[in-house]
Amino acid sequence: MTIQEVDSALIETVCARVRERLGDDEAPHAEEFVRQYYRRVPSEDLAELEPLDIYGAALAHWSFARRREPGAANVRVYNPDFEQHGWQSAHTVVELVTDDMPFLVDSTTMALSGEGEGIHLLIHPVISVRRDDRGELAAVEDGAHAESFIHVEIDRISAPSDLERLRERLIDVLRQVSAAVHDWPAMRSRAADLIAELREPPPSLDRDEC
Repeated sequence: MTIQEVDSALIETVCARVRERLGDDEAPHAEEFVRQYYRRVPSEDLAELEPLDIYGAALAHWSFARRREPGAANVRVYNPDFEQHGWQSAHTVVELVTDDMPFLVDSTTMALSGEGEGIHLLIHPVISVRRDDRGELAAVEDGAHAESFIHVEIDRISAPSDLERLRERLIDVLRQVSAAVHDWPAMRSRAADLIAELREPPPSLDRDEC
């Protein structure tokens, strides 16, 4: 059996569990979420994970994304426990759900590296989802709003205060990324206006200097 066939069989096993455990209304969307969640994860990374943890990690992220305020980011930093979260890991896990935009992965990994945390696994699917007016996730649907789902496993952090501090740091980083992404069109427009003004300077200014 090829690596691709092993990966496909593993994901099919996970999706079968989704269909067994979730209701008829939720299961189709959760299953599609799982397929997209792991679509670009390298085979060697999947091979190191237990099927139950592959299922649990995706469903934990799915549940965490069920409600998100428009324009806000969901950020969680935690140590998965099977009894509480349905899966487990030797690492601390960072989960993010936010509007898709440039620089998210680089900014997140730089923030984690800056805190001295080693990164063991990174999953970053961009998934189109439809939400209702309250921010409740209604469907995984092509052509809907693109959201970034980032899952990072890092060196284990034990102290709750350190987990919360890292969460607050990541929230601040995402605010800065959002500000930069939303500000640059206005900044570029203003720069273009200034260039146009300098190309036709008033008589009181030296043309060569402009």
